[in-house]
Amino acid sequence: MSQAWTVYVELAVRDAADSMIEELYERLAEREPVVGTAPNGNLSVRIWVDTATARQAIDVALKEVAAASKAVGLGQTVVGVELLTEKELDRRNAEPIVPELAGISEIAEMLGVGRQRAAQLAQRSDFPPAVAQLKSGPVFLADQVRGFEARWDRHSGRPIKPVRLSAAEKELLEYLRRAGSEAGPVHAELAAEGDEERAELTVCLHEGRLRAVYDSSLHTVSESIRKLRRERLVSVGEVQERAGEETVVDLDLTSKGERVAAMR
Repeated sequence: MSQAWTVYVELAVRDAADSMIEELYERLAEREPVVGTAPNGNLSVRIWVDTATARQAIDVALKEVAAASKAVGLGQTVVGVELLTEKELDRRNAEPIVPELAGISEIAEMLGVGRQRAAQLAQRSDFPPAVAQLKSGPVFLADQVRGFEARWDRHSGRPIKPVRLSAAEKELLEYLRRAGSEAGPVHAELAAEGDEERAELTVCLHEGRLRAVYDSSLHTVSESIRKLRRERLVSVGEVQERAGEETVVDLDLTSKGERVAAMR
């Protein structure tokens, strides 16, 4: 059974004439080509191929792109190739072009500390490296800062101030702790609030983070997550609304959250 693959091919060609690029496009027209320029200045071509396997897709794409490039006088030296499924291409295209960034002020707000303390933390050896150094200061990836927060023991052994949690919030914290150590998904039920029945959700590990999936109408779950985040017991990453019916939240227990969960 065949499926659609998109194959990106980079050629050792620079400053190609417009007429050559137009002819290259015409020769590959049946493959719905996208002809452009790679970040390093090389000519790039992306085409669609229907084959049963990834290897077949790469073979077909390399053969056709190289042949078309040679025919129009651009040569056929390939310096790079990437193959993706249609689903993976759609996922990448949906991602923001520029990731969420954080400077010292944003780090201070994320970690709940002063700006001076945030600057000190940013110099620690276990803090994520800056992705840029501007005149205003270093810039970091926000997701990496959240990862640091999740493993940072800010209290250094000092007692944690009591945290008042509802029954649902306590249960959710415990389910998150369990999911972090169990191999499979944890199916959870939270104590009802208001007119809701017991709120059901699933918590599992996904790409190194905890992922909670629940019915979007279950306000008990969403409010419990917000409370745990306000108390800095969890750090929350991406939130997805699937067809308006299901909510998916990626999150991590912070060091404080782990300690509070272990005390209950």
